[in-house]
Parts: sequence; structure tokens; C-alpha cells
Amino acid sequence: MSGNLAITIDVGTTNSKVSLFEITTGKLIDRETFQTDKKEDTFGELFDLESIWYRLSTILKTFISTNTGNIDSINISSVGEAGVLVDNNGDIITPLIAWYDKRATKYIDCLTDEEKEKIYDITGLPAHTNYSLPKIKWMVEELKISTSQPLTWLNIPDLLCFFLTREMKTEFSMASRTLCYDLNKRQWSKEILKMFELEEIICFPEVVRSGEIVGYTDSGELNKEHISVRIAGHDHMVGALGIGLEPDELLNSTGTTEGLLLISDTNFNDNKHLEHSLSNGIYTRPQYYTLFSSMPTGGSAFAWYQELFNKSNLSFLKECENLYQDYMNNHVKLNDSLLFLPHLNGSGAPFKNSKSKGLLYGFKLDTTSKDILLGILVGLSLEMKYVANCFPLESIKRLAVIGPAINNSLWLQMKADVLNMEVKVIKMDEAVSFGALKSAYPTFSTKTAYEKFSPNPKRASEMHSLLEKYTRLYNVKKQLINGEGGKN
Repeated sequence: MSGNLAITIDVGTTNSKVSLFEITTGKLIDRETFQTDKKEDTFGELFDLESIWYRLSTILKTFISTNTGNIDSINISSVGEAGVLVDNNGDIITPLIAWYDKRATKYIDCLTDEEKEKIYDITGLPAHTNYSLPKIKWMVEELKISTSQPLTWLNIPDLLCFFLTREMKTEFSMASRTLCYDLNKRQWSKEILKMFELEEIICFPEVVRSGEIVGYTDSGELNKEHISVRIAGHDHMVGALGIGLEPDELLNSTGTTEGLLLISDTNFNDNKHLEHSLSNGIYTRPQYYTLFSSMPTGGSAFAWYQELFNKSNLSFLKECENLYQDYMNNHVKLNDSLLFLPHLNGSGAPFKNSKSKGLLYGFKLDTTSKDILLGILVGLSLEMKYVANCFPLESIKRLAVIGPAINNSLWLQMKADVLNMEVKVIKMDEAVSFGALKSAYPTFSTKTAYEKFSPNPKRASEMHSLLEKYTRLYNVKKQLINGEGGKN
């Protein structure tokens, strides 16, 4: 090592973080957080690359200038699926489309069932607009960009590494989110590129292990220092690495969205998981495979509630704490709660559909904002259970929770009750940042503090009854969407 400090970058949907750690102890020295800026075009939503890179590079320069000669590495993680096309000169020729943007829907809708099955068989991913390849197809077709030379796709961490080192590479967990990576052969799929008529146009970079050195800053924009730059990977997977996820634990990664993640030394790819629209991939430790499902609405439901009722964050947290006390003292009747289907940004497994919309059932004249907040918490918990039922729960001992949910005791208790399973709450402010550190220094280890939430048998029974009602409501909503011709 050339220094005893390391920088981690985590580009999230809502916020981005740059952290400075002491390598030997994992002690956080400094951290800067900023909003991940977005903008709109005629077709949907974009990440504002110019703004994001300006903020990141400014923070990096500050950290480096105040710790000259003492920083060993920069380690980058981010959301998956989003990226840009770069030409042979290294020029970016497309916008950075947000991962959740739906502009490429028609390139998924036109696929046959046989093609979708083939895509899942090769990539382990259900064909969906969130992934990179339909976005790439949209860019090529709709932006009328020149295809006289091959174009290279770079995910967000790949692109940031390119800015810093002028090297183009990606990492296994990021490659797994493109809809074009063959999990079994561990190579880019020419067959799928041909299916999208992109085989003569699109290239992908070499795939390297999480934490492997991509290059050094002396070749890029911070060329006054010789600092190694590495890709940690997809944020959910990096967070799992940060907490040391075990194969008998189901990770619940919380934030703007929620994710459920299971790891195994055998591939999960089969027809059952295709039917449930679960995503397979390669872990940040590439000897392991992943089974993953994203719930497109997580903490964003609370942001919606706060904006709707003009609630400050302090007021919201106090409301949650009061509800928690009522819940634990049996003053909350779950059977009377509102039923909330939290599909505010489409739905995840087992009905992965970008056209799915939220539903709140049970309003009365005396319904209060407190009732709605309870309904949101119950609905998010039931949705997690509905998705978790697609996983092999019989082999799972506990749920491990990371992210902002660790500060919401009521939500955590409801997770334990709805799953009827122990919940292990990882007391770590930024598991993704810590995982990025571990990816670069695999021998590094430190004790992780955690708290346990155990299921209440009475509440577990009530949640089971509510899930039956939730399932009936869910199925009716599916019929409505299918009747409208909603496939994705």
C-alpha cells in the first residue's frame, strides 16, 4: 500500500457519498454527501452526469489535497443498469439515462416469449426496461448516433474509473445487470446482442473482480497523485459484502428502493425463478452467485407521505416512534389497517411490471394521516413478504437489514412479524461504503454491531391474515393492468 487511507464512492439514486477511511481500522475519517442530481428530457429522466462528476471530482480533490501521499485507493460502487456509450476517442455520445426510466419499453414489448426465455437462460435476468441493453437499443435507434465505429457501454462505476484512469473495465456484479452477460460462460453474449441487432455496433469492456485495480490516477483527471482506482460493484451486492452476508441469511437492503438478496455457490437460474421474475447474477466474490429482487418503492413511500402532508423529517420520525409504542403495547389493530400496495414506481417480483401503480384501500371519512402512515408501513412489510415468498425461505434463518430502515423500529418489528423470522439489524451507517473498502482489502475485518428483532406470534398471525387480503387485492390489480395491455 502506498498510503493508509482509502476513498469510497457510492452513487445512489437519491444521494451520493464520498467517504475517507483508515484502512487498517475501518475508522471513518471524513464523509461528504450530496444529492444525486437529475434532469428531464423529452422522453423521461436522466442522471445529470456533468453535475454529479463536478461534485465528485471537487470532493476527491479536497480529500486528496488534505491527505497528499497518504491515499492508497479510490473504490467505486453505484446503482446498476445506468450508463453511457463512449466512442473510440473516449468521448461520451449519449445521456446518462436513469435506471428506472421507461423510455425503452417498446424494445422489451416486441420480444417473443421464446426470446425472453432465452434471455433469462443466458443472463439470469427477466427481460425488463430497467436493464442496460434496452436503453442501449433506444439510444442507437432514437438518438440517431453514428454507428460507423463500435461503441462501448460503460456503467456508472466503469465511467468514473475511466475519468480517473482512462482505462475501460467493468466488474462481475455490474455486468450481471446489463441483460447481456452470460452467467455460465462468463462472457458477453453475442447471441443476445444479435437478438437486439446490436452485434456490429456495441462492445462491452473486460470484466474484472470486485476490488481489482483498474488503473491509476496518474493517467486521468487527478494525475498529480498515483492512487489505484477500483470498481467495487453494484450497490446492493457491495452492501452485502460490507456486512459479511452468509448463505443462510436474506439481505434486505433499504433506501429509496428495497432489495432482497441471497447468495450461494450454485446458480439459482431455473424456470421457477423465471416465473417469479427474480434476477440472477454474480456476486462481488465471484465464486458465489446471487438471487435478487428489487422492490421499486421503499423509503420513497415515506418521502411521498411527508410531502403529501407537509411533514418534516423530525415530525415523521416522532410519528413512527409513537406508532411503534402503540404497536408494541397492542394498541394497533392490524386487521383494521389500510391496505397499501406500494407500487409507486412499478412493481417487482413476482409481477415485475413498470406499468403497475400504487393502491391504497380502506379509506373512511375519519381516516387520518396517522392511519395512512400505518398503512404504508404495513404495506411495505406485506410487499416484502410477497416478494420473499419467491425465495427459498426454508433455507434461510434470518433477515439481515441494512440502510435507513435500521433507524425505524416499527418497520423492523413488522419485518420480523410478517416473515415470522428473526431480523438482524446491522448497526452500520453506510454498509455499501464499508463493502467498497472490503472489496479492495479482503483481509480487512472488524466487528460489526447488530440488534435483533424477534417475531411476535400474535402479530405474525395477524400479518398472515392480512397477507391473504393483500394477495387478493394484488391479483385484482394484476387483472386490471393486464386488461389494459400492460406487459412490462
